[in-house]
Amino acid sequence: MKIENLSIGIVCGGFSNEREISLKGAQSIHQTLIAKNINSRLIDIKDKKEMHDKKMYDGIDFALVMIHGKGGEDGEVQEFLSSLNIKFSGSDILGLKNSYDKVLTKQIWCENKIITPQYVSEIFDWSDLPDFLKKASKLVIKPSKEGSSLGVSIIKNNSENFSKAIKHAKKYEGTPIIEEFIPGRELTISVLGDLICDPIEIEAQEEFYNFEAKYNRTDTSYSFPIFAEDKLVKLKKLSKNAFDLLGCEKWGRVDLIEH
Repeated sequence: MKIENLSIGIVCGGFSNEREISLKGAQSIHQTLIAKNINSRLIDIKDKKEMHDKKMYDGIDFALVMIHGKGGEDGEVQEFLSSLNIKFSGSDILGLKNSYDKVLTKQIWCENKIITPQYVSEIFDWSDLPDFLKKASKLVIKPSKEGSSLGVSIIKNNSENFSKAIKHAKKYEGTPIIEEFIPGRELTISVLGDLICDPIEIEAQEEFYNFEAKYNRTDTSYSFPIFAEDKLVKLKKLSKNAFDLLGCEKWGRVDLIEH
């Protein structure tokens, strides 16, 4: 069926900490679809009751899910859409659940020899850290079920900084994850079906690619670095493997640090 013949519902908003970002992105997509004479309407989900109300989705053939964070990236709305026999964008339930929870993501990658920073979770006092993290000069501390870099801290490794970062991460969804800091340039690779796109390098003018750098600053730069062909092939293969191991499909993004 052609897209011009579909009624598309852009499912957006939600009840996570990223609600406003979701609405902003959804509005942009909606305007683009309307400009192309495609039947589109915004479905602003404000709470769980609305998310599970089938009347919200009346008349749509396809759901373009734009909810960020819980409810939208953890498979919840997708499970309900499936119960209504409405097709939706992005990965199926398994891939969403595996990629939403960073602890689960890292467990799967570690079991399959994907190189990811060493980490621990469920530790709230610096004295309880394993030696390999106590000896690290810097740590990354982040909540396990948040996006948009919310709750993320990169700290010089000492007890005082650790306590502050843990307190900050606990304001958000999930349990805090503590990782070794890996220096290097930040790359992101998009996966669109069988197409693995060339890496994009991200250069932020903040301390790291945080919420401000992602959504508010205009001086964050995105460029296509040049790689030797063998390295480019290796990066793409690694990204697709990491994507597939989580059960993800259709489209997504894999982030890397070139160390």
